Amino acid sequence: MIRYSEIVQGDIRQVIGLYEQYLNSGAYIRSDMLEAFYAGGYIGYKAEDGGKIVGMVSGRRGIAFTYPHPQLEKELYGHTGGRSVYTVDSLLVIPGCRRQGIARNLIYYIRRRMKEIKTELALAEIWVYPDDAIPAAAAFSYLGRRTFRRVIPGFYKDNAVYKIGCPVCGESCRCKAAVEMYLL
Repeated sequence: MIRYSEIVQGDIRQVIGLYEQYLNSGAYIRSDMLEAFYAGGYIGYKAEDGGKIVGMVSGRRGIAFTYPHPQLEKELYGHTGGRSVYTVDSLLVIPGCRRQGIARNLIYYIRRRMKEIKTELALAEIWVYPDDAIPAAAAFSYLGRRTFRRVIPGFYKDNAVYKIGCPVCGESCRCKAAVEMYLL
């Protein structure tokens, strides 16, 4: 039976391990995740089955990407019109547990929490594989009404500069990102 709860300090190492296994890896990623967790304003939920984390979602206050994209960040801050924004910076479900609605439920939890703390907009950097598959697209649609969308080829072209590994492409990432903003 799947149980949902907040990510707490005792979970952070396992959460980072899952992130590095299924999303991106490297010292930059580990450091960024720890910084986000301890900086305040972190929101995270986990899905557990038998005490094992099988899915997670997390977010942080403001606009943040896997690594900085200053021009895009500036454009998006302009798009916010001064409204509060959170970035949903991870969403994953391990392969054996997919297609059970876990990602959708995790999005419901984080959306509810963002609304409780009076967040108006949510930003998502959604991974687009080299074959144009977007595994998380359906789940992210539950965040709210989309107000911005841009698919950006080469979004991860500087992964090597930050020593970030991609689990699909390795160090030379060919993935795109669908950058989307939602009104909660």
